[in-house]
Amino acid sequence: MSEYSVTETEHHAILQSEDDKKISHYEKVREDIRGEIKLRIRMRGRFATYMVTLLALLCAVAFADDGYRHVLLVAPFLSVFFTTQILYSYRKHETLARYLRDVIEPALAKLHQIDPTREWHAYGHKTARSGFHRNFLLWAMWIVCAGLMTFLWFQSASDFRLTVYLFAGVYLIAMIAVTLTFMGDSTVRWKSRRQDTAQQTATGAYLS
Repeated sequence: MSEYSVTETEHHAILQSEDDKKISHYEKVREDIRGEIKLRIRMRGRFATYMVTLLALLCAVAFADDGYRHVLLVAPFLSVFFTTQILYSYRKHETLARYLRDVIEPALAKLHQIDPTREWHAYGHKTARSGFHRNFLLWAMWIVCAGLMTFLWFQSASDFRLTVYLFAGVYLIAMIAVTLTFMGDSTVRWKSRRQDTAQQTATGAYLS
């Protein structure tokens, strides 16, 4: 075997070793991100369960006795708080998924010499319904808060309506803040899907 062949073989082995190290690193990062995404999904499930349970409990107490009707003043706070937590979890989830889809999976696909558009997160992002759950949560928050405060205003004595007004004003500011903070997430996701679709079409044309 010639000296040139030996050198070339050693060089190929070094490159293969470096690729293996990169693959191992990216695989570990991918598993860490997937674990974090699963944690976010479980958190949203728990938050939704807590919100529905506590709201149902407050309504049960309030309608069991007219004397406890004013406990419904706390219900909009629960709706705003848990909606914020769920929407923030969605935002972190989307950031993690985007890093996985745009950075880690393309790097692994390149090392494995496969089409990156065939990775799960790229496919899932392309076929998912953009922002439906987040928009639903925002609408539900507004309906719950506005509905309960309107109900309390009609049910309260005239001397207690000032308190209802004050709570309603605070909740209105909070709901506007939450809506302005998170309403753009669906638009960003929709634009990202359109951009990814264009990139995947170009990649498919290149590989065909």
